[in-house]
Amino acid sequence: MNNKVHFRTVLVGALLTLLWICCFLFIKSTLVIEFGGGINANFKLVMVLIGLLIIVFYHIFDRPSPETTKLSLTTALTMVWLSLIIFYPFNPPANGVRVVGAILFR
Repeated sequence: MNNKVHFRTVLVGALLTLLWICCFLFIKSTLVIEFGGGINANFKLVMVLIGLLIIVFYHIFDRPSPETTKLSLTTALTMVWLSLIIFYPFNPPANGVRVVGAILFR
């Protein structure tokens, strides 16, 4: 069995994940794709979905070993988790209600 970890797979997976995170950060939500006939799509949503499909298909079709795939997916999940912690605007409600109480007792 080939249990050697291929770092190329991990690095390319991390680069694809970084580009996917940049789609969330740098594309404005107001941009729209007009297909005609009144059919519009949010450009940010389309790019996020295409990026997610690229990451998933990359990990499906580039399978050097199970350990490498697990390491690459763990790296991608860690990058997404850290970017959520760093960049998501966790703002408390303006009226001073605790977040748990606001969610449970609406």
